[in-house]
Amino acid sequence: MLKINFDLITGRMMALIILMIFTSGLLFSQQTFSQQAAKQQIFQEVENLFSQAKSEQADLLSPNNFKKAIDKYENAKKDFNNGKNIDKNLVEIKAFLEKAIQIAKIGQLNFENLLRAREDALEANAVEFAKDKFEKAESNFLDAAKTLENESFSKAKEMAPKIEEQFRDAELSAIKVSIIGNVKKMLTQAEKQKVKKYAPETIQKATDLLNSAESILISDRSAKTEAKDKAELAEYEVKHAMFLNEKINELRKDDTNWEQLILEHESFFSQILKELGFSPRFDQGFDKPTQSVLKAIKSLKDQNKELSNEIYALDQKIEKLENEKNELMDDLAQLKEKEAGLRTKLTIEQKQKEKFQKIESLFKKDEAAVLREADRIIIRLVGLNFASGKAVINPEHFGLLTKLQRAIKIFPDYQISVEGHTDNRGDDRMNQSLSLKRARAVMAYLIANMGVDESQINAVGYGEDKPLASNQTEQGRAQNRRIDIVLSPPNP
Repeated sequence: MLKINFDLITGRMMALIILMIFTSGLLFSQQTFSQQAAKQQIFQEVENLFSQAKSEQADLLSPNNFKKAIDKYENAKKDFNNGKNIDKNLVEIKAFLEKAIQIAKIGQLNFENLLRAREDALEANAVEFAKDKFEKAESNFLDAAKTLENESFSKAKEMAPKIEEQFRDAELSAIKVSIIGNVKKMLTQAEKQKVKKYAPETIQKATDLLNSAESILISDRSAKTEAKDKAELAEYEVKHAMFLNEKINELRKDDTNWEQLILEHESFFSQILKELGFSPRFDQGFDKPTQSVLKAIKSLKDQNKELSNEIYALDQKIEKLENEKNELMDDLAQLKEKEAGLRTKLTIEQKQKEKFQKIESLFKKDEAAVLREADRIIIRLVGLNFASGKAVINPEHFGLLTKLQRAIKIFPDYQISVEGHTDNRGDDRMNQSLSLKRARAVMAYLIANMGVDESQINAVGYGEDKPLASNQTEQGRAQNRRIDIVLSPPNP
């Protein structure tokens, strides 16, 4: 009798089934990956054109053409996913974007002063503090942009001065409400509290500063920065006067409070001087301890300046050595390419990988994240932060930007795109404007310090359109506020 080992047969069948499932999954994964790679390759040129259009402010100056391009783009993605031919869609998208870019360049010439006035109004937060005036100006601006799209250039140019004046009016109103209005409320509160009785000089100083700020705004609105600075000083002096009033009232309750106040100040001075290596004495007042503090601060500043000069000199030497090293590496790579012959492609890939790793090694984790998407390199400057609502690069970030310059030099012929992003807090138009200004600030820094040709670099502001994380948490919003440096290979 033939004995059948059913356990053995069952085990082999199960193994065969598992193998078939694994193989099917692998094939599906490969197919999905191939589709994603094909999709990225097909849409890359269009996405680059979108970035160029954004950098030219085509979404603002040619809204109809830009919107048509977006609609067509969304349709093209759906058709691609459904396996349909999208060649016609791509041609139409490019046509709309190229038309939008052409009109935007004309608009930048015809609306130069108008665009500057709009940016200034956004910076003054006119969207919030002068909403009606700003919305009216924005509506008229949209009409002018559509007139420009209809190729009525002379008519659009005629509309510009009036709309510019509307934006300037909104800006002025916003400054008055947001800055001067707040100080006036504080002065009224100080008057109710009779602050002038015990702090007359300080409250008068605040009043004079506020009057000066108002006079500047009325006589010369272009001097709004000076007016804003004076208004902020006035706000400080009001708070200062309120503090003095409260302190003096407290001291008047008991004469021993005066001794306690002086002793508190002596204790404060003692803490500072002991940290600087002094043992202060106050039997002759505060003059000698004060001079000791000033001398110590001056000495520290001189030492800091010397150290900064030494660091700069070392950075220059390091950069020179890095350049020489890069040149030697490039020469070695060329020799290897000639020797490798048929393996040229593999050599190039390895070289790209080494350069990518070299860029990664330049940055610490809290400075930048380096990503690779196909042939593009993305340097996400997580350590570059701006003050809220500002687009000024603080000196503390110059070291990070020096490393960025070294990274860019590793791919000297690549196109550089500086992309600004924000979270979704505030008005989306202000966010878009702020992200563009921050991107342009970084671009200007690179041009000034590297000598980059302007045709090789562009700045794009995406505002809140491309979040990396949820805007529902502070951590997510912090991730979304960023500057990305995108290095793309030159067009063949």
